[in-house]
Amino acid sequence: MGRINETVHTFNSFVRTVLFAVLVAGAGLAGWKAYSIYNEPQQKLDQKQRELDSMATKLRQTAADLDASRRQIDSLSAEIQKKNEAIARLETANHLLKLRHRIARLKVTEQTTDPATGRSRTEIEFYEVNEEGAPVGERRQRFTLDGDRVYVECLLAKFDDKYIEANDLDRRTAICLFQRIFGEHQQPHEGFAIDQVGSAPTSYARGGEMSEFEKRIWQDFWTLANDPAKASELGIRAVHADAPSMQVEKGGVYELELRTTGDFTFRRVAEPSATAAEQS
Repeated sequence: MGRINETVHTFNSFVRTVLFAVLVAGAGLAGWKAYSIYNEPQQKLDQKQRELDSMATKLRQTAADLDASRRQIDSLSAEIQKKNEAIARLETANHLLKLRHRIARLKVTEQTTDPATGRSRTEIEFYEVNEEGAPVGERRQRFTLDGDRVYVECLLAKFDDKYIEANDLDRRTAICLFQRIFGEHQQPHEGFAIDQVGSAPTSYARGGEMSEFEKRIWQDFWTLANDPAKASELGIRAVHADAPSMQVEKGGVYELELRTTGDFTFRRVAEPSATAAEQS
């Protein structure tokens, strides 16, 4: 009997142990479950916070990249603007350097052969013109020249390109003063006077009067030609006489053009229309 009681007691102890273990395990599971339920929102919140922090970091980096790109774009825009301005200045300068001014025309009114010499004699009408080719003033000079090749001698002052490019008031273009006209069989000193030093060249008159700057050049012309330092003080790069020429034909109309840099063009042009002739 005692043995049975001992066995029962052992079994009960075992059962109690198992039950206790089950209770402990259940309590632990319940605690873990309760902990999980309690902490899950916080974990999700922490995860969201980490995601937000990551997004904020990316946004800051993106903003920094955009700011850097904007500064680069601004820099490039400023550089492009400077280059465009430089190109515009260069185009303007090139235009001014290539600009030609119509300054005079001559018309061959008669051309005959001298029976004594067998040489051509050419009668011409010489007059200064404006940019449209219309006569300036009322003066038209008529000459009879020995030969069919006509020379037009003038005094010429050329200015440094920087003044032309800057469209300087007094030095924006080369200036000339007509002196003589003569034929191929005449010596220059045998030519006919056109303008006299000190007189106002019609094509360059400002309000009908020569500027003091121009007067100084014409009055000291040959002094300046022989004194490069003095000429340089006035912005003059070259000062000398020139005598462009052209072989002409009866009825032909010829035009003298002067580039701002001082180069001459002497060419035949179409005869003015009757309307233009009447107006002139």
